[in-house]
Amino acid sequence: MLLYKRIPLTFLLRNIRREALLVFLFANLVVFAKMLFHLRYLTIPIAIPTLLGTCISLLLAFRTNQAYERWWEARIVWGAIVNDSRSFIRQVQMFLPDGPNRQLMLQAFVQRQCAWCFALGDTLRGHQVAERLRQFLPPATVDELLTNDNIPNALLADHGIAISQLYKNGQISDFQMTHLSATLNNLTDSMGRCERIKNTPFPPTYTFNMQVFIYLFSAILPFCFESDLYYLDVPLVTLISCGFMLIEKSAIQLQDPFENKPTDTPVTTIARTIEINLKTMADFKAVPEKVPAYDYYAM
Repeated sequence: MLLYKRIPLTFLLRNIRREALLVFLFANLVVFAKMLFHLRYLTIPIAIPTLLGTCISLLLAFRTNQAYERWWEARIVWGAIVNDSRSFIRQVQMFLPDGPNRQLMLQAFVQRQCAWCFALGDTLRGHQVAERLRQFLPPATVDELLTNDNIPNALLADHGIAISQLYKNGQISDFQMTHLSATLNNLTDSMGRCERIKNTPFPPTYTFNMQVFIYLFSAILPFCFESDLYYLDVPLVTLISCGFMLIEKSAIQLQDPFENKPTDTPVTTIARTIEINLKTMADFKAVPEKVPAYDYYAM
């Protein structure tokens, strides 16, 4: 997630450097051809790129809005995960009866929930989760979890088994069992929403069509200026085209919030915040520090 810090120009321009170079070279080619061969009849009325640019602007506005909605939905889901994780541990803390093993049982739930948060974020980004799980769970439990196709779902299943065992032992009531199950259902729903965003690509035909329109606009624009204005013509064509390309590339970055990029939803930072909150609630002696941000973004 980009922060309110100075974003380097290289981050903004590196995704369009090839396209910008092609536009610059093409604009030079057109202008030199008009100057050397006196091909003034190649001039196109400015109304044509004006109309095309207006259409592109409307399409880009819709494109950017849809991409931002996907990113914002992912952020809302992880906000719900924060709230439900706190609620779940608070419920366990309230419902567990007093006894010699109460603190150990509570901390086991905390460790499993922290492991789930990190495992979900790492899985969405395509990372390996084995080392992360070993930070929270016993080796035997980790080995068993790694045999599952969906590790976050298996962790929630372990939550459910532990709660069911408490119910069978008479340590929690029907009412408490219902509340804990409802919170687990909320966590499952949030996990499913993240997986839907991850596994549903933005329609590639829309991206292709948008790029075709931008390239067509960039190809037409050099023909709309007089060749005598070479020193103004080429920079203007390049800058205007780069403006459209930057907006389009920004939309592409936002539409996939779990791709391990600076524009991602900061799932690792959020998971660490959850870990700090839950371990503080459960009176852990060792509470980790917050994940430090990078120069201009958090992951």
